[in-house]
Amino acid sequence: MMNACNPLNSVEAAGVAWRACGATHVAVYGTLRAGGVNDIARLQPGIACVGRVRLQGTLFDLGWYPGLVLQGEQEVLAEVYSMDAELEQAMDGIEGLWPQDLGEYRKRVLTLPVMQQRGGQQPMALLVYEARPATVRQAPVIAASDWLAWMKARAARHPDTVFQLNMVRAQG
Repeated sequence: MMNACNPLNSVEAAGVAWRACGATHVAVYGTLRAGGVNDIARLQPGIACVGRVRLQGTLFDLGWYPGLVLQGEQEVLAEVYSMDAELEQAMDGIEGLWPQDLGEYRKRVLTLPVMQQRGGQQPMALLVYEARPATVRQAPVIAASDWLAWMKARAARHPDTVFQLNMVRAQG
């Protein structure tokens, strides 16, 4: 089940309203994964992965980060983390959704079965950052389910500076 995010609470910055999507968990499939250049633990120290999920769609190579479109048959590995409004707002800054929407991603809430770290499976409402079609129009498809493993296999050297997608614009 997939829904657009509904505003539950909001914050304003420079006249631009920020809205939480209402989900209490996020599924991250790219740079926000543990060990990624934007590891979610940098945004919220001590955060722990609560489980894993396979997102269905098509994964695209956008350079130093991926874009997932939630259409297609590919299964994409994602880590699941608990999320509060502060963390969601920080991620929205990285994904270029706030304080200005740069048009690359949109927020979706999907209810999916999560394989929990402690064992078992449980359905959860998950925030997923989906790439907009215009973002991936010219991008090659990644034929892999694990983006981090795919990047490591390419042995690409990341720039020496800390990579934070859209973070400079979000803070400015």
